[in-house]
Amino acid sequence: MGLLNKFSQQFRLPSGVLGEAAGYLMAATTKGRNQWTISQLEIKPEDILLEIGYGPGVGIKECSALIESGKIEGIDISTTMKKQAERKNKQFIKQGKVKLLSGTVKDLPSEENTYDKIFSVNSVMFWEDQAEAFNKLYTLLNEGGKIAVTYQPMFKGAKEEDAVHYGEELQGIMKSAGFRDIRTELKQFKPVAAICVIGCKGREG
Repeated sequence: MGLLNKFSQQFRLPSGVLGEAAGYLMAATTKGRNQWTISQLEIKPEDILLEIGYGPGVGIKECSALIESGKIEGIDISTTMKKQAERKNKQFIKQGKVKLLSGTVKDLPSEENTYDKIFSVNSVMFWEDQAEAFNKLYTLLNEGGKIAVTYQPMFKGAKEEDAVHYGEELQGIMKSAGFRDIRTELKQFKPVAAICVIGCKGREG
């Protein structure tokens, strides 16, 4: 495997020196995607939030500026990213606003009605069992809570249609998990458009 291929694999599970470099690249290029995703959640100052796959901690930092009495937790499989995210959010961790965990969705405590808002940006395609993950996230979400999951295809030759089709698949999985009022937003980014699938826990409205 060439160096370029080795580096591209770091976006799945960043580790070591190449993982550090991948994290810095993500931090420099994903701010717009994170801000757009977070804007779909209509975050309130008192909200308790969860991010799946926080990477270098860009989304965590964005949310920390929006909450006051609330808190945000994040979970990521990469210990390399955890270290980067801790450095980026050192102040908020000290304040008790931020808590960063290592692992996957299945490693989250199984306590019902824990979070008001949940989001994930370009990590859903790496989840081993999406159906199981969304089922668990549904139970973790408070009644009336909201989830936003963003996907931007980054493989060679990716087109807008790839994002749209993936969004349709996610809608089906989320509907089966119990989410309601599901909708999909599309936004143009470089090199290709991203989709954000948003759903709520509660009655259809």
